[in-house]
Amino acid sequence: MPARERVKVDSSDVRSFYSHGSIVTSGRLIRFRIGSSLKIIHH
Repeated sequence: MPARERVKVDSSDVRSFYSHGSIVTSGRLIRFRIGSSLKIIHH
């Protein structure tokens, strides 16, 4: 039983890590798009 519980925790940790990473990368992409659009507007 302990081994199964450990695997469950590991999988949840990996899932949360990947979701956090995707959120960070998407935030950077959105920020980059906003910055490029602002540059185009300024020009």
